[in-house]
Formats: sequence, C-alpha cells, structure tokens
Amino acid sequence: MKYEFFLFDLWPYFLIACVFLYCNYTNSRYSSKLIFISLLTFSVLRYDVGWDYTAYRTVIESGFDNIVDSRYEFFSKYIFLIGSYLNFYPIVFAIFSFLTLRIVYTSINKYSINPVLSWLVFYSFPLFFFASLSTIRQSLATMLIFYSYKYVIEKKYIKFFIILIVAMSFHISSIVGVLLLPIIIFPISKLTNIILFIGSFYVSKIILLFMINSDFVFLRVFQNYIGYEEAKPELISYLYYGFGIFNLLYYNKLSKINPQNKVIISLINIGLVLFNILSFEPITSLRVSAFFLIFLIYLIPYYVEIFNKQSRALVKNILVMSFLSLSSMYLYMYINNYGNGVIEKVSFLPFKFWFNNL
Repeated sequence: MKYEFFLFDLWPYFLIACVFLYCNYTNSRYSSKLIFISLLTFSVLRYDVGWDYTAYRTVIESGFDNIVDSRYEFFSKYIFLIGSYLNFYPIVFAIFSFLTLRIVYTSINKYSINPVLSWLVFYSFPLFFFASLSTIRQSLATMLIFYSYKYVIEKKYIKFFIILIVAMSFHISSIVGVLLLPIIIFPISKLTNIILFIGSFYVSKIILLFMINSDFVFLRVFQNYIGYEEAKPELISYLYYGFGIFNLLYYNKLSKINPQNKVIISLINIGLVLFNILSFEPITSLRVSAFFLIFLIYLIPYYVEIFNKQSRALVKNILVMSFLSLSSMYLYMYINNYGNGVIEKVSFLPFKFWFNNL
C-alpha cells in the first residue's frame, strides 16, 4: 500500500530537534547523555525505519543454518544468531544501535570541545546517524574505526589493531581503517592535502580499470561491493566538498587552535579523496569515505573558535540551526523522491514501534 505523507509523521524528528535546541540553550554537562538517550530510544524502538530493516529482519528470521551460511562477518552473524535464538528480531537492532551510539558518546565526551555540536554533526549528516538506521553493520564498523583513533594517537598500536579486527568482523570494508596509522604517524602537509584533493578528481577511471583487473588481495576485498557502472555523485556530495574546501582554506587557523587538527583535517581530506577515486560507484564511495569523514564530528566545533569571542555565540547558533535544517532537508529529499516514484519507500517515515508489529 502506497504511503501518504502527513506532516505529523515528522513528530519523532521534531522531538529530537527540540532536544538539541534545549541542550544547546542550557549547555548542561548532562546534555551529551540526554542526546545519547534520546537517539538510542528512537533507534531501539523503531520498526521498519531504515532502508535495510526488512532485509535484516528476514535474515534474522531465516533460522540458524541460513545465518551461519550467510555472507555476513563473524560478529554480525553472532548478533543475528542471538535474535534468531530468542525469536526476537528487535534485539538485534537494539544491540547494534546501543554499540554504535555508545561509541559515539564515549568518543565525543573525550575529544569534542562542544559535545552538543558534535552530536548534531553526527545526527544531521546523512552518512552517520541516518545511515546507522539502515546499514547497521557498516555503521558500527565505522564507529569502531572512529574510536580506534584514540589508540593511534596514544601510540597503543596493538589495541588499535585489535579494534580494527573487531570492526572487520562486523563489516569487512573497515579494513580501510588501517590507513589511520600512516596518516597519523606521518603527518600530511597542507600543500600535499590540496594536491591529493585536486588530483583525486582525475583518477577515478584509472582506479576503476586497475580494480577490475587486479588480483591484489587488498583490492579484491571490495570487488563484491562494487558495481562497475558509471554514476554521477548525488548533490549531497557537494556538501562534503564544501566542508573539505573550508578545512583547507582555514587550515592554519584550525591548526593554531589545536595542532591535532592537522591530523583531523588530513583524515577528512583522505575521506574525500577516497570518495572521488571510487566515484564510479556512489554507494561504495560514500560508505568507504565515511570511515574518514566521521572525523568532522571532532573538527566542526572548532569552526566557532575561528571567530572573535564576541561572535562565537552567534556562529554556534547559526551552525546549530543550519545542521537541523540539513537533517530536515535530507528527510524532505526522501519524501519528495518517494512521491515522484524515484524510490520505493521513504525509509525513515512513518515511525512505527516494534512492539506494535510483532
């Protein structure tokens, strides 16, 4: 039955927006926890919210043998088996949601200079929170790589590789996370970042031909995820380009505020480079680049510090409203594309509770 959109269907996203506005206004030390609980509640109670929800439910309900023989990685299979054994598929989405959001919560509290703004970046950017409602395995693996940053900068390399292996046991694409090690250990200069960013726009076809014909094990890992048809990037991609260019333009100021931002900017820039060289397959390029673009969560709060003290409160509020508008625009794109027959379902609407659909 075709879904008919009603404005009231946006109520959960309206409530989440209110939580962000409240936390931004009060600036309480409990703000991060309140946002975490709000997003977790939304994620755990959802039913058929997220593009891949039905597909994963089918896998969970397919039985022990089918799950064991499936293409999924070890830890993902293990969580699916828990849901199958208990005959209770919602627990799988609850486990993935909790682990994903808990890692974000821990990481933001440790490294962000403005947790509310960092949470808002995570919520508003399509590759992060909204993706976690669909590509649950990939999103958890992305957050594990995000967390592994802690061990690289602390030079605890064994722990870094343990986290990397765990991430690969949820989604194999997280093997690209190994790039964090050389990027952080051997800093990339501003000029090199600019050259890499510009040059990446011209190498997509070369990389495509190399991957199709390559027997190199590292590249074969991704061949199952890649379709070899040309495709133009979505408009949302230019949003990430905008932030990448802004980072390079204000590289010196951001680095002066915190020297560690040099590494963060390089990680984000490598994400954009990977997006460009894999742009022949947009879904793959977005998913792989997400392992590095996720570090925007740490960097964007520093944008406020670029301005003088008298302007910072205004700049912060402008960023908050802009990111809330971004999340609304993303939902509008889904609604509009569904109404025009471009996609088969809205994916994030209407919000339904699993306990009403067992």
